[in-house]
Amino acid sequence: MKISFQFLADTIKQNKKTLLSIIAAVLITILLQTLLSIWLSHNSDIYLPSIGTIHTINVEVYGGDLKELSNDQKFLDWGTVYPGIMVNRTLNVTSRSNVDAMLIIKTMNWAFNNSQGKIVKGPVNKTDYLTLKVSLNETLIHPNQTLELTLTLKVADSDDFIDFLIENDVKTFSFDICIQVI
Repeated sequence: MKISFQFLADTIKQNKKTLLSIIAAVLITILLQTLLSIWLSHNSDIYLPSIGTIHTINVEVYGGDLKELSNDQKFLDWGTVYPGIMVNRTLNVTSRSNVDAMLIIKTMNWAFNNSQGKIVKGPVNKTDYLTLKVSLNETLIHPNQTLELTLTLKVADSDDFIDFLIENDVKTFSFDICIQVI
């Protein structure tokens, strides 16, 4: 055993600079990873509960992820969304038109609310940060035909959008979804 310890001590003395460089590199790596983890943990606190209120013209919507209030107001609860994610919701649409028509789905009235519940002025072009893609949008639908739609809400993770959320203390957002046949 004495020979092994002596060999180790001699090796350390001979390679002192190399060992110090390795130790320094490991410590710097650990420090950078810790700082990055702290920074990311603060950014992951950004989340937005949200809903999309449904308005319809010449269609009936039901099923899937659709929710309904006691006053027959229908909405999609997107849950709590985080920057950089996509959330899917489904619902059924039945045409109440008596002729073939085009199914059109549009969003409007995007609103951001701060922690006091007040609406804050949002980005000029919200679609840069929040987009709603709808399967079968602009599809021909026959009278009484039922289609299952998938709506995908995408939340951007851009620095500008995250800065907007933080600077304005944004806690929730909402928007209207108009589903119609024309």
